[in-house]
Amino acid sequence: MSGSGKSSSPVEHVGGRAPERFGWLWGLAGFAGVAGVIAAYVLFGASARAALLGFACDVTACSTVGMTAAGWLVVSLAAVALPAVGLCWARSGPIARRALAAAAVAAVALPLLFLPGRRRSMSDMISGPGADQFGSGFMWALGGIGAVIAALLVLAAVSGKARAVNRNFNAIAGVLGAALMVAALPVAVANTYPTYVRADEIFPAVLTMNGDTLTRTSASDQRGCDGVLPDDALLNRENCYLTVRAAFTTDDSDAVVTFRAVLYRDDETADAVRAGLPSGMDLAETTGDASTTFSTNGPWVLLGSAAHADGHEVGTGERNWVLWPLRQVSYHFIGAQAGIFIDPDPKDEIHPRTP
Repeated sequence: MSGSGKSSSPVEHVGGRAPERFGWLWGLAGFAGVAGVIAAYVLFGASARAALLGFACDVTACSTVGMTAAGWLVVSLAAVALPAVGLCWARSGPIARRALAAAAVAAVALPLLFLPGRRRSMSDMISGPGADQFGSGFMWALGGIGAVIAALLVLAAVSGKARAVNRNFNAIAGVLGAALMVAALPVAVANTYPTYVRADEIFPAVLTMNGDTLTRTSASDQRGCDGVLPDDALLNRENCYLTVRAAFTTDDSDAVVTFRAVLYRDDETADAVRAGLPSGMDLAETTGDASTTFSTNGPWVLLGSAAHADGHEVGTGERNWVLWPLRQVSYHFIGAQAGIFIDPDPKDEIHPRTP
């Protein structure tokens, strides 16, 4: 029997749980995490943007729809993640909340990498294949968020007068917001300048240049660049996204043209790959005697060959006019990428057989 009459059991704290001895560490970790995100943005923002753009181009083969959707998706993921975190927050424990907070930070940090400001535009931040289409999708998605906010404000005003809307506000807001964000994607695609990375989109069935008529005999495109040269390692020394293939024949001579264009992440990469190609090498599909040329146009490495239709040897005095239709095909391809079509000058070193 105790003389003091006091219980010797431990003191119970409010809520039935003892305070965390090292709870302050989580606050410090949160501060360090935010500081780390800011530092990473400053130090690695440009590299992260380039890597993400290259990944999107690789996955979508740099198509108009694919790259526009990639830009739209960066914003849309954040738009979905933040409400989802808010809904789950109240039902989550301490550990789950930390995971949700980390997910929210990551979801917001991604679009912030591409968010333009007063002194910088989207074109200043990203470049390379599909950059314009990615930026268009990104900006249209931001417009979708603006439309969602405006719609929610109207819905909130209506809910004060309509009981049915007030009772189902969250469900209506979710469906309306999702519909507006999804609707932004086809609008973005329809209003985006297309990428010309498909052979049948670039080259018509009949190509007329300088008064000459070239007939397309084949057109295709492929992922990667295998099978373009006898040694695949030459073009695969850097990651190649896709290859455009086309072949033409012309009526005013017996020359036939084989054209290939391989896409890389930027101009510098294409130049480096082109510099590593040995002179005198023919394309993998070339048969008979042919004259082969390698060049670059922006992020594209252009490879082409021209030969007589029957495969007989190209004479010394014939090379200039045998290569003429290849030059026309190359000019058309370059014009499709730039949006400006210019016929080659027939007075240059490579010229038609007859003036």
